[in-house]
Order: sequence, then C-alpha cells, then structure tokens
Amino acid sequence: MKKLILLLLACAAAPSWGGIYIYGTRVIYPAQRKEITVQLMNDDKQSSLVQSWIDDGDTNQPPEKIRVPFMLTPPVARVAPGSGQQLKIKQLTNHLPKDRESLFYLNVLDIPPNNPAMADKNVLKFALQNRIKFIYRPQGITAVNKESFSRLNFRKTGGGLNIKNNSANWITIPTIAVKNKVNKSTCLLAPWSDTTVPVATTAQSYTVTLIDDHGNYLSEKIKTQ
Repeated sequence: MKKLILLLLACAAAPSWGGIYIYGTRVIYPAQRKEITVQLMNDDKQSSLVQSWIDDGDTNQPPEKIRVPFMLTPPVARVAPGSGQQLKIKQLTNHLPKDRESLFYLNVLDIPPNNPAMADKNVLKFALQNRIKFIYRPQGITAVNKESFSRLNFRKTGGGLNIKNNSANWITIPTIAVKNKVNKSTCLLAPWSDTTVPVATTAQSYTVTLIDDHGNYLSEKIKTQ
C-alpha cells in the first residue's frame, strides 16, 4: 500500500495551525431570516477541500443521511490558500418549537489536497473537523448576554450546585469558580432545564461564567445560601 491515510477528527472553532476555520464560535439563526451566511477562511498556504453539513446532535449518522430543516450550500467547495468561502444556510419548512431555541451543530471538514511530490511515498494525511453550535432562535426570544444571569437560579444541593435555566435559550457555562478553584466542566443547559454541578457547597458565593451570542465569556459572582 503506497499511502496510509489517517483521518483525525478534532473539534475546534479556530485551530492555531493553518487551515480552514469558521468566523465565530456559534451560529445564531433568527427565525425571521430566510437565509444567513457563515464565513470560512483558509489560513493555510495550500488549497483545501471543504465539506460542510448541519447535524442535530447525532454524530453517528453520515452527512448524507442526516435530515435537518436547513439547506446548506455549497456542501463541498475547494478553498484557495489565503481566501474565504461563504456558506449559505436557508431554513426549510419546519415544525421547530416557537417558544424556545432549537440546537443543531455546524460541521466543517477540512481535507488537505494530495501532494503530487509525495505520490510514491507513504503519507500521513489529517482531516480536521470544526464543529460549532448552530442555534435556531424563534422570533421574540431574547439574546444570551449579561442579562441571562438573571434568568438562572442557583441553589446548593447534596451533590453540588444546582443550576436552573428559566429561559428559552440554550446556555453554555464553561466554568464555575469557588474561591481559587475553577471547575472547568462545561455545562450546557437546555431551555427550562436544570443540572447539578459537583462543586464545594461550603462556599457562600461562586463565580459563574457563561458564553454569550458573540462567543464572549461573561462572569458574575453568584451568592447562595
């Protein structure tokens, strides 16, 4: 066998090495929009073949078998070095809830081209997959921002700190700090759901960080009894 191809799938919003990356750490699709665009950029010195698709959270299904209420074009594109590519995403007729956000994921698979100079040699080829949140937001649902803290309820339980999401948004909490100790277990809260994070319950306050619509990390000190 002249070529050994290893596909390494790694999830990252913007790799530190050269390659295809997505502008932003999440995509918000307002329900009132017929179409939105997502910008890709090739930061490498060689062209890349890019395959893009949206999934509903099931990573076991191949792209061609996934059924979501969105049309993405182009699904496959070659992006020249140092240039960009726009993905157009259009919503289709759907029955998604109108009283809460729906969560999907945007996938971008970066497949480097074959190098003719290496045609007769064994090569190690990496395909990098970027996967970010794709949130469908019905009209009238508020943005995720500093005000979102007021729609979260915190209480101590026997298992740690219980967080209740009293909003129609999907809320991402990457860290909870207790004094100088930081719990880095990412917490993803569905609308009107709750979860318990295993942190020390002897503390009187916690520094909670959430990620807003623009990918900014917002922190606030939360006092509990």
